[in-house]
Amino acid sequence: VTCGVDRNAYVWTYDGTQWQPVLVILRINRAATCVRWSPQENKFAIGSGARLISVCYYESDNNWWVSKHIKKPIRSTVTCLDWHPNNYLLACGSSDFKTRIYSAYVKEIESKPSANEWGSKLPFAALLGEHSNGGGGWVHSVCFSSSGTKLAWVGHDSSISVVDAANGSVISTSKTNFLPFASCLWVTENSLVVAGYDN
Repeated sequence: VTCGVDRNAYVWTYDGTQWQPVLVILRINRAATCVRWSPQENKFAIGSGARLISVCYYESDNNWWVSKHIKKPIRSTVTCLDWHPNNYLLACGSSDFKTRIYSAYVKEIESKPSANEWGSKLPFAALLGEHSNGGGGWVHSVCFSSSGTKLAWVGHDSSISVVDAANGSVISTSKTNFLPFASCLWVTENSLVVAGYDN
């Protein structure tokens, strides 16, 4: 899947000789900034400058991908996305300095989710958590741990933050003297790697 500043997205399928695109109906009026497939690859999410997330799934009757929107309370461009291992929850970071966790359950294509550490009521677009490190800096990357109980994010203020849903959603933040970090990735359940602009 690809997305771009022209506000379009395409899902590409290789037919053995070339890649064939299928249009995604995004319904956004600003640039698409990031995209991420779900773990089961039956849907994907696209962040945009329109202050919303499009959760897209395939509609076989019309041979296209349609979208549902998650809007509130995002106040600025969505810069990064990550899916929970259970395929139902979605984390996003944005340039309003916040990280949020939503339910991205799409009843048209999947069974009803069960309760988890992040919440028990999971209708589509339900806000399950909104977190900030208390400082300034738009969020460059978000990442769930392999168990899905922890969420890490890095910001433009050179900070690394982790929230633990299994421990009362306690936030741990480390402010550093490095240049900003651009990405983060869990290596084990208790360790992660971050990378950024420093040499």
